[in-house]
Amino acid sequence: QLTQPPDRCCPKLRRALQRFTEQHFSCVVSVISIMGLSRHSRGLPLFMLLALPLILVCVSGVAGVVPVGVLRASPRLAGEPFRLSLRGGGAGTSMPKYPSNKALHQEEYTPPFGTLIRSRSGAMFSPTPTPKWFEDGILYQIYPLGTPGEAGKGGGFFGGVPAENDLKSPPTSKILEVAEWIDHLEHLGVTMIYFSPIFESETHGYDTVDYFQIDRRVGDLQSFKKVLELLHKRGIKVILDGVFNHTGRKFFAFKELVAAGANWAQCPYKDWYFISEGNSTYDDAFAYRSWEGHEELPELNVESEQVRDYLFKVAKFWLGEVGVDGWRLDVAHELPPSFWRDFRTACTEGNPEHVLLGEVIHGDYNTWVGPLKGLLHSGTNYQLSKALWSSLKDHNFWELTTSFNRDLTLYRDMNLVNFLSNHDVARVATQLEGEPQLIYLAHFMLLTVRGIPCIYYGDECRVPGRKEEGDAALRMPMVKPADVEGGQQLYDMIAGLIKLRQQHECLVRGWQSTLYHQNNELIFSRTSSTTSDIIIVAVNSASEHCHVEVELGPLGMPPGTPIRGIYGDGADVGAVGEDYKARFHIPPYTGRIFILEQPKPPEAEGGEGGEGGEGAPPA
Repeated sequence: QLTQPPDRCCPKLRRALQRFTEQHFSCVVSVISIMGLSRHSRGLPLFMLLALPLILVCVSGVAGVVPVGVLRASPRLAGEPFRLSLRGGGAGTSMPKYPSNKALHQEEYTPPFGTLIRSRSGAMFSPTPTPKWFEDGILYQIYPLGTPGEAGKGGGFFGGVPAENDLKSPPTSKILEVAEWIDHLEHLGVTMIYFSPIFESETHGYDTVDYFQIDRRVGDLQSFKKVLELLHKRGIKVILDGVFNHTGRKFFAFKELVAAGANWAQCPYKDWYFISEGNSTYDDAFAYRSWEGHEELPELNVESEQVRDYLFKVAKFWLGEVGVDGWRLDVAHELPPSFWRDFRTACTEGNPEHVLLGEVIHGDYNTWVGPLKGLLHSGTNYQLSKALWSSLKDHNFWELTTSFNRDLTLYRDMNLVNFLSNHDVARVATQLEGEPQLIYLAHFMLLTVRGIPCIYYGDECRVPGRKEEGDAALRMPMVKPADVEGGQQLYDMIAGLIKLRQQHECLVRGWQSTLYHQNNELIFSRTSSTTSDIIIVAVNSASEHCHVEVELGPLGMPPGTPIRGIYGDGADVGAVGEDYKARFHIPPYTGRIFILEQPKPPEAEGGEGGEGGEGAPPA
């Protein structure tokens, strides 16, 4: 009976089994626990035979009573049997939200770019590779909205943005203040801006109310279009934050469910969310799954055709009609790759040169990121980004080189986004406040390692922010570099490094190899795949000078190849030695950059125009 589908079982027997499970659930769990303690007992086989029916009943009963969600004990009257029920939330469950959230089979990928295919709407299009403007660019994150927190903190990039949205006040024009910072960004070297949530929401932006409107606390659609036009004229691309995993409770579909009350099962939007029998802390007539148990963030069901079509419409509206250049996708690792595959198809219809940047924290990024597989173009490289600053703080470059190796092994075909801070973590100036000299080194490494650098607004001015003081402390108003001690020096250093980066293709796209590392010394190379240029980057995080002899044979350059310093102070290196080694001097708390200059071919003998003469190709 237990192994048959519900429609082929005896209803009375199945209900009896379920009632048994509800009333004796703790008994069944105790039996299973005793089995674990008794696994070395000689009577274990017989014991397992006795316990097996109870285990099967438990599994079947719970599956019938609680299909998805968190198991909690509901309040009960004296003498009332124990009952399991589902409450709003979702944190703590081991049941996957999407069983389909796993790597796709090869035949499920979108055909590679250059292949003409027909989209869901019937339009013909060809998947495109990751845009060059994104892979070669410098990303800058702006958090525009206010954040609930202590008085005097938060307010976002513009400052003074209310922590809560009353959803009825007239729109402000704060978004237009971006124009006042364009010179600051352009001089820094920024080529792309990523706006954290900016759609109409209740509080911090991740509880969306309307995906087609700009949050009234900072502006409206017309003022946003003006800013977009100004940024595009200055060559700066714009990426918006798409929070498509969940909405706010005041989103129209969820409001309809709440209004339906006990009749929620008849609501046309019941399949938009993960709804079940039960209740919530908001005293709803139903239970629902929410992001990490935050019931103000009910999770959308992106496997619903209605939800998918709605989100695809949102994506194409902003890319096509409004004209933004891409999406940063919140908690992309929590949604199945098949959704992102179809989402990218829809985005290609809106703007073939778009980019999709997924927030990927856990798991194998290959599941969701795959520019040549029709998946996301890039992802946030959390595993490497943390090591960029913590290896400096702990004086442990072994951690960073381990992250390098993992990155180059698992994600060698990706161009991921690196960062030092963002709106969710402590600012790098606070992380390294014990040794302020390391703040400069952290930005030096951000701009020289493999990947796309992302600067969180204010980091270039050495703005502090402590996570223990709440998220509002990480989202303070923007300041000028001169307003913070050491801010102007850091700003100028970053601007100079970005300019140097843009002059050397191998610093942007070059392959990376570690040549030497100890606790405080790190030397790695960046090699171009299209030119013969080779860059060597050397870092010393200690308070004393260091002299390091490095084996350069793997770079394939002959003895005598000049090694010229192009950034950072220190003694000259000279050239590659006869033993294919070179000695590098790195002063305290310093990053240096060298270029291996290709030896010029010897002048050929012979007269002009003759064999081997001028104009002949080198041998």
